[in-house]
Amino acid sequence: MDNPLHNLPSSEDHIRVKFEPMGISCLAPEGKTVMEVASNQNILIRSDCGGQGQCGQCLVKAHPEEHLFPLSDNEQNILSLKQIQRGYRLACEARVRGALTVLVSDSALDSDKAVGKTLDVKMFNGDVGDRESSLNSRKKQTLGISIDIGTTTLAVYLCDLESGQVLTSIAKANPQRRFGEDVISRILYASENENGLSELQQLLTEKINKLILSCLEKVNAKSRDVRAVTVVGNTTMQHIFTGLPPRSLGMSPYAPVTYGSLDMIAEEVGLNLDPKTSVHIFPVISGFVGGDTVGVILSEKPFQNDKISLIIDIGTNGEIVLGNKNGLWVTSCATGPAFEGAHIECGMRASAGAIHKVSIDTSTFRIEYESLGKSLMKRPLGICGSGIIDAVAEMLRAGLVLPSGRLSEGFPGVVADDKGIGRKFIIVPSGDSSTEREIYITLADIRQVQLAKASLSVGIKLLMRKAGINHFDRLVLTGAFGARFNWKNAVKIGMLPEAIFQTEVVTVENAAGCGAIMALLNYKERKTISEVAKRVNILELAEEPDFAEEFALATSFSEMPF
Repeated sequence: MDNPLHNLPSSEDHIRVKFEPMGISCLAPEGKTVMEVASNQNILIRSDCGGQGQCGQCLVKAHPEEHLFPLSDNEQNILSLKQIQRGYRLACEARVRGALTVLVSDSALDSDKAVGKTLDVKMFNGDVGDRESSLNSRKKQTLGISIDIGTTTLAVYLCDLESGQVLTSIAKANPQRRFGEDVISRILYASENENGLSELQQLLTEKINKLILSCLEKVNAKSRDVRAVTVVGNTTMQHIFTGLPPRSLGMSPYAPVTYGSLDMIAEEVGLNLDPKTSVHIFPVISGFVGGDTVGVILSEKPFQNDKISLIIDIGTNGEIVLGNKNGLWVTSCATGPAFEGAHIECGMRASAGAIHKVSIDTSTFRIEYESLGKSLMKRPLGICGSGIIDAVAEMLRAGLVLPSGRLSEGFPGVVADDKGIGRKFIIVPSGDSSTEREIYITLADIRQVQLAKASLSVGIKLLMRKAGINHFDRLVLTGAFGARFNWKNAVKIGMLPEAIFQTEVVTVENAAGCGAIMALLNYKERKTISEVAKRVNILELAEEPDFAEEFALATSFSEMPF
């Protein structure tokens, strides 16, 4: 069958490429990857590994297949035989050499939708309806904005500086994810490319400006009404936002360019506000414990309490705060992005179509699940972090996974290879069409969970040991992921300590964002947290002599009864 694109005009050294179901057609130089061509057309395809051909999330199909260069070594290593037979390619590896049509499935698209980080303004302030009406009727408004810059998610909060109330908020995915899901990939991009830092900074500020505009439009306000801005984020994100080179964060001793808070103005950081609008950026504690953790500390104020708090912010990385008014300790755990759905074969962020709850009947092995935005989706597209935790815990409870992490061959849903080794457990069978793929947990996925949960559990254990604290009175779980997963299942897989069952457990939607709002509304809070941050004790896990041994032991699942 002839490709209709052959009849479309092309230039001498460019090739016609059409993307479906978008219906977008363009010209591209021969040899460009499908992902590069798509990105130039503002079609964002998932790139959890930063386009390194490692994550396998950028699956596409092309017709005719022979108009792509042959499979790369990475594709042959990542793609299964079944995927290759069905014509799947990796967008970051497949290079164009003839006119073709590229089919991009929903699961491969990089949506900017995000779950978490937006505050329920009614819960935060009480009823907001009348407040918005009275605000809209004013001729002169005094507003402030707080920004939380996460590796995965951006959040903006619009506040009334006179009443001290949050008017509205919005959260979207961080557009820098196309360069990789973790901060290291972005540090490398900023350091190794001539315009890398400015490119990352521009992507960030453009998206933040759009979020700010969206918030202002919701309350019929103008950019000139904004008088002040506060910003929190991990150390890398704050460096990129302010234009500071993050190179030092990627090499030992992983030191920030500056630790203290920064007071800048809007024009210096590219915000579309009055150029002289003040912008306060939170102080950081270390290369891996940033202003977002400082915001969490300000929000929860453990430094004013007799009770000992254990505060865990779980996102792309895991930050742990422990202590009370007698002193605070913090550490950062390299949990990796597994809990955000990255580096998981069928993983995705917590957005529409993501399975976020899983249960398994231990007698029939019947699987039940819930997906986000289920009323909009006929079937799920993948599984996000909370669903992964549920699935592994339920698989352990049902005997489908052994304490070592190995899958139990011969059980319903467990698929073994030709050597009889269990390779995956199917949660959702494939559908009739080629785009309705199976959703499953692989042996490699379980290993990712083991590594992530071991990092967090050992971080808690060694932090308590270093601080000389053998108990805690209160556990606070926060973060886009941390506040939304089943913490009881996290205990079951050994991610969180069993002592949690004897303590008060509190979940906070976004304590970092709350801290940023507090510093926006009360100047004294900025001075308070700046002084507190200087006194926080930092534990560098990699420097602890027991870390490697403790980590190895913690990777196994316990045989505790469920």
